[in-house]
Amino acid sequence: MRKSVELLVTVLVEADDDDRQDFGRRAISAVRDALKVGRARHPDLAMTVERIVEVKEGEPS
Repeated sequence: MRKSVELLVTVLVEADDDDRQDFGRRAISAVRDALKVGRARHPDLAMTVERIVEVKEGEPS
């Protein structure tokens, strides 16, 4: 029987970083890479990243 579940995950990414760099883009890339590793560890589960967006300070999450 094929099953699916949609999960909402909030990830806070922190690091010391140079202010001139686009930290949001770097953080999104790191999260995508982490999910790829998870897919490799669980090959029986099909995981699709549908959207990753940066929440700007003061915006609702």
